[in-house]
Amino acid sequence: MTSDQNQKTPQNTSDKTEVLGVDQETLNKEITKAREQPACLILIRGAPQGHRYSITQDQMVIGRDPNVEISIADPSISRKHARLRLEESSVKLEDLGSANGTVVNGNRLSPGDLVSLEKEDMIKLGNTIVKFLPAGELEIIFYGNLNAAANNDPLTGAFNKGYFIEAIDAEFKRARALHTQLSLVFMDLDHFKKVNDTYGHEGGDYVLKEFANLIRTLPTQGKEVFARYGGEEFCLLLPSVGKEEAAKLAELVRSKIQLHPFTYEGKRIQVTSSLGVSELKAETEGASSLIKEADKALYESKTSGRNRVTIAY
Repeated sequence: MTSDQNQKTPQNTSDKTEVLGVDQETLNKEITKAREQPACLILIRGAPQGHRYSITQDQMVIGRDPNVEISIADPSISRKHARLRLEESSVKLEDLGSANGTVVNGNRLSPGDLVSLEKEDMIKLGNTIVKFLPAGELEIIFYGNLNAAANNDPLTGAFNKGYFIEAIDAEFKRARALHTQLSLVFMDLDHFKKVNDTYGHEGGDYVLKEFANLIRTLPTQGKEVFARYGGEEFCLLLPSVGKEEAAKLAELVRSKIQLHPFTYEGKRIQVTSSLGVSELKAETEGASSLIKEADKALYESKTSGRNRVTIAY
């Protein structure tokens, strides 16, 4: 028995070492790649969401003027709104007398102020929010992949779940820092399996795409994040919106879906939706809590008869 154990132990240890070696090698490559990345701003609220602006020059002006170094097409941003200064290993920010101001973590900069930026500082420029990441951060690699490849669900054009999770985390921090409202609406198409069973997956895909198109016609402020959470479940993240307004929007969605003539291959498909609404409260611990509350409210809508809106309290 002792002999068998001695024979097996080296083989098992070797197997584990090989697996760990591959993981460590991958991690080392990512760390090396991250170290080569310059400091950057990540566009958290605004278009295109998730975009990365690398800070590569000693001075870079941010504004809506297409000729500045960091041009953001937001009418609430001044033509030359703010300036970044790259000084050795630090990045500093100053307002250039903008009309709507430059706010860092809830603090508005006065003319002449020069603020050193720290990791994950939230910067508000007009209606746009960007997040600062210093040079060499591993997260820059993640953001780069997020921005370059997979923001959107290929079927509906909505943001995907991965992007939504990143966005709600950023918006949660922003709302906490700026003491603003934040609401979340979870939406689920009722009896969707029956649609797939009756009309095939192509018919189901038609319904999902048409549903997404209807959401895009909502009278929102243009700051929302609309995402496909999975399957027939979608979510609408609403910055600066309270639960009453969010509930009204959710009711509008419910009504639109119920009344819309979903027609596939000449046949009318009756579609309804169930929705759950949650709101950032003082006791909300994190973005995940906001998701859980909206999901619980959605579940209540489903179990209470479907085709209805439930608000989490």
